[in-house]
Amino acid sequence: MNEKTCLFGEASHLAGIVAEPEVPPGALRGALILVSAGLVPKFGPFRLYTEIARRLAREGIVTLRFDLDGIGDSRHAHAGLSLRERTARDVRAAVDFVRAHYDVGDLVLGGLCSGAEDSFRSAENDPRITGVVMIDPFAYRTRGFLPRHVLHRAVRRTRRALGLYRPIPPVRASRNGRERVVNYSYMNRDESTRILRALIARRVRVHFVYTGGARQVFNHPGQLQAMFEEVDFDRLVTVDHFPDLEHTQMLESDRCCIVDAVSRRLRWVASESDAPVERVSGMVERLAP
Repeated sequence: MNEKTCLFGEASHLAGIVAEPEVPPGALRGALILVSAGLVPKFGPFRLYTEIARRLAREGIVTLRFDLDGIGDSRHAHAGLSLRERTARDVRAAVDFVRAHYDVGDLVLGGLCSGAEDSFRSAENDPRITGVVMIDPFAYRTRGFLPRHVLHRAVRRTRRALGLYRPIPPVRASRNGRERVVNYSYMNRDESTRILRALIARRVRVHFVYTGGARQVFNHPGQLQAMFEEVDFDRLVTVDHFPDLEHTQMLESDRCCIVDAVSRRLRWVASESDAPVERVSGMVERLAP
């Protein structure tokens, strides 16, 4: 596996790092582009993106991780455009760069949180994208969410009363200045439904990964189909659910779970079969209303 830096974009203002497999050019299994998660540079939260890129490179997939406009090593450009327009332009430039330098058939976009949604939006209008991997993206409560949520809280309070569980105090907005730096709003259901339908119609594979960081809106793998019950997934949409992991994986063992999940799911790249992965985090996928 080799890593090298690169500059790209109309003004060469975008900085990235490419992890290249040590295989002949024609033997590449595909490519993954990782889109910045919020304000975190290209190494990702606790170096998650770095670990994903290096694992996939060892498995024959070239991976580009880069900083969006104004983040990390990337310079500001196109200041007159909105954040969404600049992001779409930057992701398109990353796709252009990979297509120009690597002979790959399958090209996947992915990321965490805002990086997941930016990948999802960009894939809608770019026919070159064949897959999307999203970690803790948008989610919507369903009929089955509340009973499961109440049960979880009851169990947690019982464990706490018995001394078997001690929660980590959350960081809250307060008078001592510990305010949120960013208040992020996830895309609404109408937009995500439209995009998901468009991607499925184009035979793009879409994979969702949810952690315990999304517990307030997502608490069961089957909830994904219930969120989009009017959409036929057509064997192209899959999900992994890791309720015991945090949104940003500080522990190495937790990051390994995410890296393993992404690696396992990207085995669809250059696959001759359309068969979906049948198991989700050790549980058979099933509908949960």
